[in-house]
Amino acid sequence: MRVSGLVAMSHSPSWNLLFDHEGPGAGFVRAVGRARDLVAELRPTTLVVFGPDHFRNFFWDVMPPFCIGAGSVQGFGDYDSPKGTLPGNPELAAFVAERVLDSGFDPAVSLNMGVDHGVTQPFAALAGAAPMSILPIMVNCGGGPMPSLRRCFDFGKAVGAAVRAFTSEGGVVFVGSGGLSHSPPSVSPFDPSVSPDNRDYVINGRSRAAEFNAARERQSIERRKAGGVGPVNERWDAWFLEHVRSGDLEPILALAGEDLLREAGVGGQEVRAWMAALGAWSGPIQHTSYEAVPTWITGMGCITASAA
Repeated sequence: MRVSGLVAMSHSPSWNLLFDHEGPGAGFVRAVGRARDLVAELRPTTLVVFGPDHFRNFFWDVMPPFCIGAGSVQGFGDYDSPKGTLPGNPELAAFVAERVLDSGFDPAVSLNMGVDHGVTQPFAALAGAAPMSILPIMVNCGGGPMPSLRRCFDFGKAVGAAVRAFTSEGGVVFVGSGGLSHSPPSVSPFDPSVSPDNRDYVINGRSRAAEFNAARERQSIERRKAGGVGPVNERWDAWFLEHVRSGDLEPILALAGEDLLREAGVGGQEVRAWMAALGAWSGPIQHTSYEAVPTWITGMGCITASAA
């Protein structure tokens, strides 16, 4: 199958997927608009999206390091992201799952996979109205044990090799969704600072996801109305993007989880999805963009590459 490009981008509950955005975040939105134009030029039939889940679909009753959506794909609909059935590519997904097993990886496979804004926001932003399918791959970025950055990169390489080996006339763009530096309150069940109620939710809250999400969205709206901001480590984001741009990934891959947490925050763990996408692409990066948006609590980055 033809692999034609890569996009890795931050996501944010503060963006409603409109491209006429003004004010903080406008630079990032323009960069995503350019990425969308690139995807339109490349005309892929499938976007393979590596991204996290925010405790709307995956819980610590069972938490895999990676999960491939190989059947029905259902958007949760949080923060103005797509809700309901999304067009999947089960044939490609099943082939990828088999091939990565042969490569020494053991991802979970879901035949009815839920995805939240961590996967659906970039899919909607980049696909637009074009008839593209999605192959979602969840990467655990929410709490230990998390796969190392190197493991994520190597897993992505295995996915990329599998996609290229699939016999199809279609084309693929790889997408990584997450980060950059940001530090929302931790909800890891292994963090002693997490309240008993939140800890119970992330383990046993599957039936309460809609109620929990509604409360989180209300709190997010109230915080933004009150002018709330979050810490962004622009220095670390610049360091990260420079290594991505240059292709010198070893210093990133060598980072321990606690080092990433210290520099990039709780939400910065999501760069695991970027590393998986970069592994799948395994080529040079042509463009990088960045905007620190404290009112969105996140360093908003976007990178693109194409084989054209």
